[in-house]
Amino acid sequence: MADHAALIVGAEARLIRIPVDPPRGDAIQEFAALELPIVELTDAAGRRGIGFGYTIGNGGTAIHSLLRDELLPAVLEQDARRTVGLMRQLTKRIHALTPGCISSTALAAIDVALWDLAGVRAGTPLYLLLGGATDRVRLYNTHVGWLNRPLEELVALSDEAVRRDGFQALKLKVGKPDIDEDCERVAKVREAVGPRTTLMVDANQSWSIDTAITRIRRLEAYDLYWIEEPLEATDLDGFARLGQHTALARAGGESLYSVAAFHECIRRGALDVLQPDVARIGGITNAIAACHLAAAANLPVAPHVSPELSVTVACAVANSVFVEYIPQMEIVLRRPIRRQGEFALPFEEPGHGIQFDDEALDRFTVHGSASRTFQRSRR
Repeated sequence: MADHAALIVGAEARLIRIPVDPPRGDAIQEFAALELPIVELTDAAGRRGIGFGYTIGNGGTAIHSLLRDELLPAVLEQDARRTVGLMRQLTKRIHALTPGCISSTALAAIDVALWDLAGVRAGTPLYLLLGGATDRVRLYNTHVGWLNRPLEELVALSDEAVRRDGFQALKLKVGKPDIDEDCERVAKVREAVGPRTTLMVDANQSWSIDTAITRIRRLEAYDLYWIEEPLEATDLDGFARLGQHTALARAGGESLYSVAAFHECIRRGALDVLQPDVARIGGITNAIAACHLAAAANLPVAPHVSPELSVTVACAVANSVFVEYIPQMEIVLRRPIRRQGEFALPFEEPGHGIQFDDEALDRFTVHGSASRTFQRSRR
């Protein structure tokens, strides 16, 4: 039955660009900015939902254009309660562009806004609306571990994160030209933080299968939880082979852009820990679906980046083991992620609870890509 109060009567898109200083580096790239395509939907009752995706400095204009020119006009006068149905409709509308990171990120911004609106409408925190499996999940800190940090800085920041900030899990980027340098960096951090701190490493798809086998065997000496993206994300045969020749858990999923890709990854035994990225997989709808697929296969999940939002997904499902902490959005938020020691906690307000600072958004809105608002025509 139609509920006219739930009809979407306003849709706004904006693109912001946040400088990252100093630049952050991994084995394949350095980036000096973060882009956030942001969507705000308003229903006929005046309730609002906010969604967003992200890029690491490029592609944001294409995402913004897709939202502004194609997707947002199509959501007007639609029933905001039909989240899954509406997202299916929008995905079909741009079928020739999917799956892919640009289209998935654009769709994600709308999907997240719809789910935020659903929580606001229900007066319920979104993590409870989606399942409420737990009210906290462990955080691991990746920000200390960028590959372009000098060794002394890497060790000092790792020690500080554990002893001062309460983190009990850290992730270090690897992929130096010389494996001895990777091993030295990991060994020095392990020595600094002690045996009880969980350590992971991330090669960012930079190795061949033979290089990965050789290097992982060297890194196994440092009591690591997982090796993340040692190979190109689509090399499922290579990941399966890694499982036969190395002992570290294989983690990945941030570069998979559909639920079907996760299904195939699970079917072929390619990964031991799955890391859906809410933005890159197309939103909360698909991220939750990927988590449930993993649960059916008795596999854990650790949603990738955007901790303020990923904690909602992680706490909704029963098989989450971690959420990743990288400070990305804090400069445009009214408050940071909720933390209690080594745990992230979801916001308890209706919806996802993420509150943007309007003045900060205006300050970082990309010149020439100003927000555009669509309103339902009066009859």
